[in-house]
Amino acid sequence: MAAVRVRSLAFRTDLMALRLAGGELEDGGDHLVARAPGNPHFYWGNFVLLAGTAPVEDASRWLQTFARAFPGAQHVAIGWDRGSERGASRLQPLIRAGLELTVDRVLLAERLSSPRRPPAATEVRRLAGEDDWAQLQELTAACWSGDGSPEFQAARQADFRRMEATGRAVFFGAYRGGKLVSGCGIVSGRGRTARFQHVQTHPEHRGQALASAVLIAASHHAETQFLARRLVIVADPGGPAIRLYRELGFRTAGSQLQLTTAPGVNPATPG
Repeated sequence: MAAVRVRSLAFRTDLMALRLAGGELEDGGDHLVARAPGNPHFYWGNFVLLAGTAPVEDASRWLQTFARAFPGAQHVAIGWDRGSERGASRLQPLIRAGLELTVDRVLLAERLSSPRRPPAATEVRRLAGEDDWAQLQELTAACWSGDGSPEFQAARQADFRRMEATGRAVFFGAYRGGKLVSGCGIVSGRGRTARFQHVQTHPEHRGQALASAVLIAASHHAETQFLARRLVIVADPGGPAIRLYRELGFRTAGSQLQLTTAPGVNPATPG
């Protein structure tokens, strides 16, 4: 059975970040099982990735594969290793079984720049010390109050700290009056590609070019310290962030196809 070679730029960098956080991969020949042992509630840390050539129409097989891999999971998460939406109609059996398809844009840049500057008295720097990490957790709670439990967010923060401990990830923040109001991470493997993580700005401080400032600071670190030549970010094509990313110099490089169910919703096994 041939080993899976991941071609999607989005999934390749997702798995890079997962491994740096202590995640595990199991190769099934035409699919991968990705696990995040420290955070079982993280959908895209605990998922099945189907190879681009896999028989995705066989919904029963893939639902059973997920169930065997994650017997206690309250969700289903299945990705398809394709770089575009071409052929997405083949996913209809999984959609009819109860999974919802999300198609995000994969964006790529070599260098970032912005004509906008954050307000005066804004400090942009790398996170350092326990107070900064505690503030990051507070910022996340303010930005994602309806997205995941406190336990899930705490586990994600632990993931980020494990990434940073490898020396292949850094997190930057924008501070106003000593308070962290915007932040992001950047992760790189041993190649020349770096992936942005966890971009967020406090709801009371949006529209002030703070996210631009931390993204540019993180990109500079990736270029100079990781020697990255490709910067990757993934965005909702209908969300507000994608316009910001395009202003910074990102261009579309493909799509990411992901299928999920809500927690506790059991998809129907096709007959």
